[in-house]
Amino acid sequence: MKSIVSILCICLSLSLFSQSNSNDNSNKEHAAAIVQQHIAPFNNRNLEQFANAFDTHVLVNRFPNDTMYLGRDKLKENYARFFKENKKSNVKVLNRMVLKNVVIDEELGTVNYKTNRHITIYETDHEDINSMTFLHNSKTTSNPESIVNKQLEAYNKGDIDAFVATYSSNIKLYRYPNNLTSEGHEAIRSEYASFFKKAPDLNAQIVNRMVLGNKVIDNEKVTFNGNTFYAIAIYEVQNGKITKVTFIQ
Repeated sequence: MKSIVSILCICLSLSLFSQSNSNDNSNKEHAAAIVQQHIAPFNNRNLEQFANAFDTHVLVNRFPNDTMYLGRDKLKENYARFFKENKKSNVKVLNRMVLKNVVIDEELGTVNYKTNRHITIYETDHEDINSMTFLHNSKTTSNPESIVNKQLEAYNKGDIDAFVATYSSNIKLYRYPNNLTSEGHEAIRSEYASFFKKAPDLNAQIVNRMVLGNKVIDNEKVTFNGNTFYAIAIYEVQNGKITKVTFIQ
């Protein structure tokens, strides 16, 4: 996982890591609280309070970075129209991941008695939500978890052949939202073969997972040479192979 390789390049000592981990937990709680502020006003249809949970320059996207609109005024305009056109609306958080200032919510949205499940990625600062990115359900003909689980098993065994085999030949790795960091089997093999050799204790565990259509989102706890790190990976699967991975770190 290339994003985790990047993290390892700036490893701290164990004592500093312990302090950092405590700070991270505090930051995660704060980020979650910031995101939570907009949910009750949405359900109560309080437009002003809802909009004030967002930054004045909030960016609203479709995943990964297809811009829908920019700014709190535009957000208010869109949601004022939404509330007017729909007599009933409600959102419920089913599952939540938090990493630093990023919050990912699996949400059950009900509009005029029609219910849909979707996932939203929020980026926060100290006071409000800076960006909101929607992931919508995509049709799939296979179980995407199966190949992602095989990838994880091969990763933990350090089996480079089995690991590469879980990816499509044109696999692309991104740093969120769409910064391409690696592409193709040869690049994957070169990077990870070296990575596996450097960490005999390498192990990744899934601490939280969301599945939506062909996408699997994993919050991963990774052990590397005695240190522990966290990352979020968004896997996209087509025809039984992983075709794209977007890392949030």
